[in-house]
Amino acid sequence: MIRSLICFVFISLSTHGQICLHKNLSKSFNYNIRFQRENENSCKIKVTIIDKTSQKNLQTVVVNSEYIFEKDFNNCSTVRSYITGINENRDSIDNDFGDFIVADFNFDGKEDFAVKSDSGGNGGPIYEYYIQGKNQKFERDKFLTDTVAFFPTSINKSKKTLTTLVHANANERCKLIYKYDLKIKKWKLVSKSFVKY
Repeated sequence: MIRSLICFVFISLSTHGQICLHKNLSKSFNYNIRFQRENENSCKIKVTIIDKTSQKNLQTVVVNSEYIFEKDFNNCSTVRSYITGINENRDSIDNDFGDFIVADFNFDGKEDFAVKSDSGGNGGPIYEYYIQGKNQKFERDKFLTDTVAFFPTSINKSKKTLTTLVHANANERCKLIYKYDLKIKKWKLVSKSFVKY
């Protein structure tokens, strides 16, 4: 009987994956992140946004990933917040800034978030970016997700820029700087250079 129960619990955990409730990454929201591995590499990541005051579920965002390492989404503490300062200064090894990150990416004073959607290669993980719009609803940002893709090594609020620094070849990293124009609500690549290791 006990063996059956232990076996059931193990199978349940491996089928359902990790569930983390984050209450300290945001001033306005709690985030419930449910990770479910669908086969060896692919998974489904569900992010439920909960209003801190009313405790109402505001929205659920689903990220489907085709390539997530076994080590990713395996520890609830691999998160970061540039809003509350949680793990803000933690070292990023191999350009991995965490599984889930809260920040103001478009410099409008609202909290946004990024979710690791692919473990990536030697350049580091790829992220899906969600920007908070009207009525506390989050929308996937196509430019940040499809063009920037990597997490920025620098978020410069005063210049309204995001800078990525990604492995390019054996001797260099590619440094890209993107600038956001608040008036027209568009991103633009303003600088591309190669930096020696």
